[in-house]
Amino acid sequence: MAGWGLIEANAGTLRALGFGCLRPSAKLARPAALAALAAQLDEVLAAHPPHLVAVETPFTARFPRAGLALAEARGALLAVLGRWGGPVVELEPARVKASVVGSGRAEKEQVAYVVRLELGLAELPPGDAADALAIAMCAARALTFEAARC
Repeated sequence: MAGWGLIEANAGTLRALGFGCLRPSAKLARPAALAALAAQLDEVLAAHPPHLVAVETPFTARFPRAGLALAEARGALLAVLGRWGGPVVELEPARVKASVVGSGRAEKEQVAYVVRLELGLAELPPGDAADALAIAMCAARALTFEAARC
């Protein structure tokens, strides 16, 4: 599973335009699940064309099997983004958490709570979607800072 989040950044104001989770069926064999994940991202990009995509850099998984599965899913998604052809930036998880929550060691629940408050969402988004929105928020803030520095 992977989260996605689309925000609009305008004069320092952030607004959520959409978010969700990409979830291939658990019944699918690994190659088919990766293809389904890629197809779902294609659908999101077609429905909500972004100007920029921000993704989280990989982290070291505690369990080798989980790390391999994460790497496979990330590779499938990056291939889709490569075909999309727009700009893609990568952000470290600790940088995202520090930008959004104020601590690079924040828990997932803290990230979701702050995302909900800052974007004025009625409910907490699912964990992976909250992470994706946080990544988008961090990227928007980084771009705003870079533009202000020029």
